[in-house]
Amino acid sequence: MSPSKALRLSLEKMADALLDLALVVATVEQTVLAQSAVKAEMDGGGLLLLIDGAGGRLGGARLDAQFLAAVIEVQTMGAVQRGEAPERAVTPTDAAMVAPLMDAILKAYDAYLSSGAEKVAPSDWRFGDMVEDSRTLALALEVPEYDLFRITADLADGAKTGSLSLFLPRAPRRNPATSARDGAFAGPTLEASALNAPVMLDAVLARLSMPLNKLCALTPGMQLPVPREALKKAELLGAGQHLVAPVRLGQLNGWRAVRLLGGAESGQGAATKADMVAQDMTQAPLAEGAQTTRYLAPVDPGQAAPDAAEDHEKKEDVS
Repeated sequence: MSPSKALRLSLEKMADALLDLALVVATVEQTVLAQSAVKAEMDGGGLLLLIDGAGGRLGGARLDAQFLAAVIEVQTMGAVQRGEAPERAVTPTDAAMVAPLMDAILKAYDAYLSSGAEKVAPSDWRFGDMVEDSRTLALALEVPEYDLFRITADLADGAKTGSLSLFLPRAPRRNPATSARDGAFAGPTLEASALNAPVMLDAVLARLSMPLNKLCALTPGMQLPVPREALKKAELLGAGQHLVAPVRLGQLNGWRAVRLLGGAESGQGAATKADMVAQDMTQAPLAEGAQTTRYLAPVDPGQAAPDAAEDHEKKEDVS
């Protein structure tokens, strides 16, 4: 299980089990955070926390004002109040009320990761302490790099939308000299270089035509009409706008995602491929005596024979 998925499941399940809070993770963004960038990342208000782990390892977390308000309101008033909560100074009481939820989330996250096919040693992450500001939090951390998870969550069926940022120390990198002594090749391989090469792909939902004056008048927030059937006819395009594969849009582990279609799922892809092959066949000269038909896509079996015969007769007349 990926760390992003483990964190998403932990957050949703523990919020429901401990607080009876309906929490749906909208997005999970995972990136690498340098220690020098911790202060800038954790600025912006909210509750700052120090996360303790096995072996004295430390991480951190930040709950923004909306996420914090939802957790406090569901415990004090029994329900999350609709509307945006005002910014306010956080207190140790806030940290004490958040601590059980954070402990449960981190324990479940650790359990998900350590229960995979490749066993991972538990890290025993748990709530540490409240931190006054981002500078203090940055000074408490010494590991060069951290795995940062930015989570956006829908709380109590849309009553509030909040964010939780969690960063944990990255696993130490292997020493190339040690790898060489162990018999492993220390330098990068061709396979590793190829797999790490960036590839840009665009998912195209629909193509719309409009006059230039309307195009120039587009502003943020405007809505464009997209046919409902476009959801099943999206395309994945590579460099040069060539078609890579037909896809369907969706979500996976809180990320926007596309599902590659093939075989029986890809009626559009089969038709497109058939049209391309048909065009190639009409452009290429037919060999003498060739019995080629233009019916490349599946057709009604009851009508296939008459249509094919009629088409064959037309080709004989032309020749």
